[in-house]
Amino acid sequence: MIAIGNALRQGTQAIQGQCISQTPLLDASLLLCAVTGMTREQLYSRSAHLLSTQGFHRYTELIAQRCESQPIAYLTGTREFFGHAFTVTPDVLIPRADTEILVEQAVLMLGAHDGQKVLDLCCGSGCIGISVASAVESATVALADISESALVVAGKNSRSILGRSLETVASDLYRALQNRRFHMIMTNPPYLTDQWYEQTEMQVRKEPELALIGGGEDGLDIIRRIIGESPDHLEAGGTLLIECDYRQNESVAKLLAERGFSSIGKREDLAQVRRIVWGTWHV
Repeated sequence: MIAIGNALRQGTQAIQGQCISQTPLLDASLLLCAVTGMTREQLYSRSAHLLSTQGFHRYTELIAQRCESQPIAYLTGTREFFGHAFTVTPDVLIPRADTEILVEQAVLMLGAHDGQKVLDLCCGSGCIGISVASAVESATVALADISESALVVAGKNSRSILGRSLETVASDLYRALQNRRFHMIMTNPPYLTDQWYEQTEMQVRKEPELALIGGGEDGLDIIRRIIGESPDHLEAGGTLLIECDYRQNESVAKLLAERGFSSIGKREDLAQVRRIVWGTWHV
């Protein structure tokens, strides 16, 4: 057996030695929390306590996987987003704090209006739609994704966070949503170019490629489809909210305008990076 403090030091040094993380101590702490069920504060206050042989073996397995660039969220099976703990698996994109700005904007726009129908398109883990449903209880939120495996994760998150099941739809964008209209469509779709994808960190490339690469030289092929087909699925005065790369911000705004959207807006994330674009559809 080994003391918790010593195990934490060993794990930190192993991760640091591979140069795959800027936060090796945090990574090692989160993995040890996952094994022991302790909080990070408890790890430090009980550093002299002994870790069981079984626990240490499990911990070293997780450290080894982290040293191979496996994302922390996949190893612990969870990621916090908008104040909720979301289950994540390698079938879904890992929720990122940057995307919380999309939820904030959606909640702001939905306001106190009752009976709003909302679609989280390319939902992945469901973090956007479920967070909006939690914040705006009067809204009816549907989750759609091309990946049925992702929808299984989204359904699990819906039940654990909301205590109820949101509608999930297996659909290639709008294909299975014919004759359905919404007051708001929110989406964090794939938008990386092939080149940008190759330039990402190895741990990002452990996430589903299907959820990352947007197609075309500019990465906007999927977003073009989303914008082009969205008027058939928006109520009059409905809003389309899109997350994209800061380098695509102006192009996405232009695509919205060319399709006939008005009241086009943009918002930066907390790092002052242009993150989301939206427009309003008037018949």
